[in-house]
Amino acid sequence: MDILSVIKLLPAKMSGLIEKRADMPGTPTLMTAIESARRDWQQALKEMDHADGELSDYIIFKINSAERHYMLLLKQAKQEGVTAWSAAPDKIATIPLNIHP
Repeated sequence: MDILSVIKLLPAKMSGLIEKRADMPGTPTLMTAIESARRDWQQALKEMDHADGELSDYIIFKINSAERHYMLLLKQAKQEGVTAWSAAPDKIATIPLNIHP
């Protein structure tokens, strides 16, 4: 087998590996990654309450990093069309604006 035939086979083999990896039970889904990133961000915010002068710069960096990671995952979910609710709700509850007798 020459090198050119190996190079031609690589994309097919790689896509098969990626599909197998996505089906593995330990692979986190986008939703679990988003939830984990949200928890990390909340934890970083809580750590600010216990930070002293020397750690405050690190905690601020950690908060900013966790927030950006969370926002990036939300942006990815939006691009993939993932929503927190169904696209077409069955019935939308309305509140009357004029409630005076």
